[in-house]
Amino acid sequence: MRRFLLVLSILTIVQANAQNFKFGKVSKEEISEKEHPGNKEANAAVLYRGQRVYYDFSEQEGLQLVTEIHERIKIYNKEGFDWATKEIKKYKSKTDEASLIQLKGYTYNLIDGKVEEEKLRNDEIFEEDYSRYNEVTKFTMPAVKEGSVIEYIYKIKSPFLGSIGKTSLQYLIPLNKLELEVKIPEFFAFSLYFNLRSPLDFDLEEGKDNFSYTYSSSERSGFYVTKNSFSNNRVEYMQNVYSINQTNIPALKEESHVDNLQNYAAFIDWELMFTKFPNSTIENYSEDWEGVAKSIYSDVGIADELNRDSFYDKELDEVLAGLSDPMMKVNKIFNYVKHKVKWNDYLGFSPESGTKKAFKEGSGNIGDINILLTSMLKYAGINAHPVVLSTTSHGIPLFPTRNGFNYVVAGVEFPDNIILMDASDPFSAVGELPKRARNWQGRIIRDDGTSAWINLRPNIHSQLRSQISVKVEEGSIVGRYNNIYEGLFAKDFRNNYFKTNERDYLDLIKSGNEGLNISDYHIENKENVGQKITEKYNFELTNSLDVIGNKIYMTPLLFDTMTENPFKTADRVYPIFFDFPEKKSKTVNIMIPSGYKVASIPESSVVNLGDDWGQFRYIVHHSNSIIRVTSEVDINKTAFLPSEYEFLKKFYDNIIKKQSEAIVLEKELEDGFEERADSGR
Repeated sequence: MRRFLLVLSILTIVQANAQNFKFGKVSKEEISEKEHPGNKEANAAVLYRGQRVYYDFSEQEGLQLVTEIHERIKIYNKEGFDWATKEIKKYKSKTDEASLIQLKGYTYNLIDGKVEEEKLRNDEIFEEDYSRYNEVTKFTMPAVKEGSVIEYIYKIKSPFLGSIGKTSLQYLIPLNKLELEVKIPEFFAFSLYFNLRSPLDFDLEEGKDNFSYTYSSSERSGFYVTKNSFSNNRVEYMQNVYSINQTNIPALKEESHVDNLQNYAAFIDWELMFTKFPNSTIENYSEDWEGVAKSIYSDVGIADELNRDSFYDKELDEVLAGLSDPMMKVNKIFNYVKHKVKWNDYLGFSPESGTKKAFKEGSGNIGDINILLTSMLKYAGINAHPVVLSTTSHGIPLFPTRNGFNYVVAGVEFPDNIILMDASDPFSAVGELPKRARNWQGRIIRDDGTSAWINLRPNIHSQLRSQISVKVEEGSIVGRYNNIYEGLFAKDFRNNYFKTNERDYLDLIKSGNEGLNISDYHIENKENVGQKITEKYNFELTNSLDVIGNKIYMTPLLFDTMTENPFKTADRVYPIFFDFPEKKSKTVNIMIPSGYKVASIPESSVVNLGDDWGQFRYIVHHSNSIIRVTSEVDINKTAFLPSEYEFLKKFYDNIIKKQSEAIVLEKELEDGFEERADSGR
C-alpha cells in the first residue's frame, strides 16, 4: 500500500509540473521563470514549437500543401524583444499564390499574481512584397515586456505541392520542446536531407498512414476540378509519415568568424524527386546541377534578356566610343550600369522587371541589374556570362535545385581567370563582390549550354597599412597617423563610413581610447570606388605612458595594440572564416626624448601559422634616437576547420603577447653626477 501511495505521489508531481502545450494554456510558472534553466545567458527561449505538414483535398481548390505552425516563446529580458517580431514568407507565381490563414496570437503577462493576455490585432499585421515571387506577413506581438510569454499559431495553404522546403529544428535561442510531423501522400516521392553542417542528431521516426477523400467530379486535371458532376468518387491511398519529438535542443553557439551562423542550424530540407498520380505516368523533378543551370538559363527569361540590346545600343556606343582595350570596356560598362540602374533591395537571379524596364526606369532587382550588365558586356564583345549563386543568408545548396540559388552576378572569362562583378553594390569595384555574394561557389552558365562551378571567395590579398610617427613629451605622446586602405579593406571602409560625418567618425576612433585627441584630419579617395583610401591626422595621447621613478614604459603600437584574442573559447564547433586574404602592417617610428636612453626593447619575432596559412612578423630596430617597430599580420587562408582552431588561437595569443611588450626608456644621469658622488665617499 505504501509503495502504491509513493508511485501515485510521483505521478501527481510529474503531472503537476508537466507543461501544457495546448494553445492558450500558458502557465504562471512559464511567465514567472527568470532565466532559462539550461542556458542562463539566453535572452529568450522557444518553449514549444509544433509543426505539421500535410496534404488536404477540396473540390474547390484541389490538392493543397498545408503547413501548420504553433510557437510559444519566453522573453527573459529586453535583448530578447526581437523574438516578439515574426516574418512569414509565402511563395507566389504569376497565376497562383500561397495563402496565410488562421493567424492568431497572444502575449501573456503576470500582473498582480494573475495571468493577463493581450490579443494580436488585425491592424498589427502587415503584408509586404518581398520579391515578385514572395510575400511577407509581418507582426510584432503586443504588450511585450521582460518576462512575457508570447504564443501564436498560423496555417499556410499552398498550391505548390512540391515546395515543403526546410523544416527548422534549431534556433539562435534554446528550444525546449519540438514536435514535427510531415505526412506525404504516396503520389509524391521526396528525398530528405539533414544539414550535414550541424553537429546535432535527431531521431526521425518513419511510418505509414491511410488517407482517403471523396469528390464529385467527372472531369479533373490531376487533382484540380474542371467540371462538376453528380457522381461521388472515393480515393484511398497511403501516406509516408515522418515525425520528430525532441526536447532540450541547444541554441546555435555564437562564435566569431563564422560565415553565416544559420548555415550550421539543424534542419531538414525536402526535395521532390518525382510524382506518380493515379492513372498518370511518372514525372521526374530531380536534376543534376547541369540540368538546373540549363533550366535557369532558358526558363526564367535570362537567355532572352541577354540578347536584348536595341533599347541601350545607341547610348552604350557613345559610352564606349574610342575604346578598344577589353578591360577599359569592362570598367566603363560596369560603372555605367552602376550609375544607371539602382538596386531596389529585391534579390533573385531572374530579371523581375526586365532589363529594358529597369534601364528606362533606373531601378531593378539583382537579376535586372546584373543580367543587364552581362548583356552589355556581351554586346561589347566581352566573353561574359551570368553566374548564379546563393547568398550567405540563403545558405549552401544541398542538392541540385533552382531554389538553391537566389542571386546572380556577371562573370568575364579570360584565358587564365574569371573576373566577377556585381553592379548592384555602389562600393564594389570590378573583381569585387559584396560580402552577401561571397558564399562558397557559384555556377557560371554559358550560352553554349555548358556550366561549371567557380570559386566566389577572393584570392587576392587586401592590405591595410598604418604608419605612425611619434615623440614622447612630458606625460604624453604626440604624433602623426597615416592609414592606407586597399582592396576590400577600402570597400569595407566605404560600406561602414561613407555616410558618416567627420565628427562622428572621429568620435568612433576615440571611443575606447581615453585620453586620445585628434586634429587636422584629412581623407583622400573616399568617393573614388576601387581606389585606395588614405587618411591622415595628428593626435595626442595623454594616458599611454607609465612613469616609474626615472623610467618610462610604453607599448609601441599605442592605441592600435591588439589586446583581445578573437578566439577565446577552449574548443570550436563551427569552421572559421576570414572575409578575404589580408595583410595588416603597422610601423611606428618613436623619437627618443632628449635626456633618455633605451633601457630595453622587445625582441624581434616571426611566428608562422600552419603550412603557409599565415605569418606574424614583429621587427624592432633601434638606431641613434629612433626606435622603429613594425608589426605585420598576414592571413593567406580564409577557411579553417574546427580541428585547426587551436593553431589560430595560439597564433593570436602570440600576437597579443608580443604587441603588449613594453619599451622602457631610462633617464640619463647628468654629467658629473657620478664623479660628485664618488668624491663624497
